Amino acid sequence: MKPVVLYVLDYYLPHRWGVETVFEQIISRTIASGKKVIILTSHFDPNLPTYEKHDDLEIYRVGKWRISFMFQALFKWAQILKNQQIDLIHTSTYWWAIPASLLAKLFGKKVLITVHEIFAQLWHQYKGWWKWWIYRMFEWLIFQLSFDAFHCVSLYTFNSLRLVYAIPDEKNHCIHNGVDLSFRDPNLVKIEEKNQISELFHLQWFWNLLYFGHTGISKGIDQLIIALPELLQTYPDLQFIFNFIPAKRGVKIRLQLQNLIDTLPSDQGSRIRLHFWLEKSELRALISQVDGVIAPSLSEGFWSVHSEVCQMQIPLITTRIASIPEVVSGKVVFIAPKSPESIIQGVKKLKNQNFDPVSPKVFDRTVQYSHIANLYQTLLNN
Repeated sequence: MKPVVLYVLDYYLPHRWGVETVFEQIISRTIASGKKVIILTSHFDPNLPTYEKHDDLEIYRVGKWRISFMFQALFKWAQILKNQQIDLIHTSTYWWAIPASLLAKLFGKKVLITVHEIFAQLWHQYKGWWKWWIYRMFEWLIFQLSFDAFHCVSLYTFNSLRLVYAIPDEKNHCIHNGVDLSFRDPNLVKIEEKNQISELFHLQWFWNLLYFGHTGISKGIDQLIIALPELLQTYPDLQFIFNFIPAKRGVKIRLQLQNLIDTLPSDQGSRIRLHFWLEKSELRALISQVDGVIAPSLSEGFWSVHSEVCQMQIPLITTRIASIPEVVSGKVVFIAPKSPESIIQGVKKLKNQNFDPVSPKVFDRTVQYSHIANLYQTLLNN
């Protein structure tokens, strides 16, 4: 009988952020290795079925939002564990870790948690004067629960777990996220794809910089917006393109940028381009043609923006904090975090082709999964 791995994830395909991409390739390889997979995830889109079955893959969807998913998952998961053979449970931070740990304990199953990032005292910077304490206590609670192994996506996260929550090394495993090396090969972007994107954004007329991804406060976008007026005034040929993934702060950031566009002189405001959720291949074509990407993060566990941009050999302006130094390589300009002035200086360095030396790095998905598979086997054998 095939081993069965149950994944408990707040979001899964067709929902696409960063974490879904990580688990998509893990799950596909798990099935290819001869295991059966069951996914318990949120029913974020009412048009999606509550249950799907495709050969060795089953998907159950319950609860619309994270909190409702957390509670409803307890009951649904109990039914699954009662009625089906489950050999291993794999979950992820944050909300969905609670039902995973409690039910694994109740039914005597091995449970692995993927830890993307530890914020600890950083919550104080990102949340209001009372909310930060709630988030801090919630994170603390997660790591008081019982897990058989911790998969950390970077050495930074590994050490954070070790130092902040005293997770013992024998349970702690650092396995970097992988990058789709073939898809991120700039030489494989088709000419017609480049032409379509170039026409859409008028790339040929400007010196183009790009920000893409989340709008969360930890991504440093607030400081970037502050720096924009001076950048647009200093560089008359600069066009700044934003491509956002829908997120909680997305509406706020969109309004903030639109208000900025409305207050700037027309020749400057017209050089800020807002776009939302480009298709994967379109975003790749855009990245391959811009002159640089800015990702002024304030904290990162392992963010795909940095690794994907470097894999595509495009210059990157970013900060030297958290996991970023262990992820980036190639043409990098390091700036100080939370500093509009440093962003402005970073753009100047990029314009002058003055990069900081960083040794080459490769994060291969096949290598990543081989380590994940070894971890699965160790847990199954025990």
